[in-house]
Amino acid sequence: MTRVQVSSRRGSAMVDFALTVIPLMFVIISLTWMGIGMWQYHTLAEAVNETARYAALHGSDCVGQTCVTTLNEIATTLAGRAIGIPAHQISVTLTSAAESYSSALLDSYYGNSTAWPSLAGNTAVTTNISIKATYQFSSPISMWVPGFGHWQFSAVTLGASSTQPVLY
Repeated sequence: MTRVQVSSRRGSAMVDFALTVIPLMFVIISLTWMGIGMWQYHTLAEAVNETARYAALHGSDCVGQTCVTTLNEIATTLAGRAIGIPAHQISVTLTSAAESYSSALLDSYYGNSTAWPSLAGNTAVTTNISIKATYQFSSPISMWVPGFGHWQFSAVTLGASSTQPVLY
């Protein structure tokens, strides 16, 4: 009778282990994806801020000169700083006193040689430029919902904006 109790304890320990480890794995995976989302938000915010600084330093006095900034350069700069976020999933709005480019996907600006910010209506120090970007973050956590089959979580919109005065 003693042996039966010992084997019963082992079986109980395995059940306890399984009941503890499975939810713990879901928590670890969920925390990992939440961390990835936070990292992508921080990356997007820093990329937008650095790109706005870049555009502000190549502002009104650079139009028609070699330091001119084009929409292609803005897109390339933003995509280069937004590591880990696909350019075809970032929606960007560029605004200055002279013109505004409404929400468009970042990769649509590739190859566009239009100067931005342009000389018309932009003066150094008194004009601000603004760059706004959004990204749809969707987590694969929904595949971990047992018993419901396919359950869809809505995507979270990560947004960042930066406004800088045109310096030159």
